[in-house]
Amino acid sequence: MPKSSNEQLITDEHKIIAVLQKNAHENIDGIAKKCGFSRQKVWRIIKKLEKEKIIWGYTAICDDETYHLKHFTLLVKRTPTPIEKKTINEILTTRLDDLLPDSYIRIENIEFVHGSFDGIFSFWTDSLVTAKRFCERFNEHFAGYVAGFELLETIITVRRQSVRNPHTKEQIKYL
Repeated sequence: MPKSSNEQLITDEHKIIAVLQKNAHENIDGIAKKCGFSRQKVWRIIKKLEKEKIIWGYTAICDDETYHLKHFTLLVKRTPTPIEKKTINEILTTRLDDLLPDSYIRIENIEFVHGSFDGIFSFWTDSLVTAKRFCERFNEHFAGYVAGFELLETIITVRRQSVRNPHTKEQIKYL
């Protein structure tokens, strides 16, 4: 059975998104060639996806070691206390990177999840000591809402945002 025009558009959008996720820097002509579309069609679909906030933004994936940064994941378990609207707005609108003002913290992701933990915060900083200080400050700042947390340090990144790490073969010796 042939696809409806709406189903075809979704398939076309998925093809374009897949190319952008592998290389957000890819130009329109390159995307068109990889997807088998015209340049105009690719441009029109990308503009539609940006307008509808399906594409939130574009990013460069960098080698953390070049900048002497370490990657951490903070798993947070909540208390059963309902979170006040003011606190929710703070999480949504404030730069949590600024919780430890004298240190470099760059938040990568903030996700609320269902499972053994309720929140996942991934971030970069210069050291395990700074990461632990950030966790302590986070715990103090959100006192009453945090039942516990676990800090994980990334040892080797194999993939980030669907892109393979070009240094994985050199780093595998650390496993």
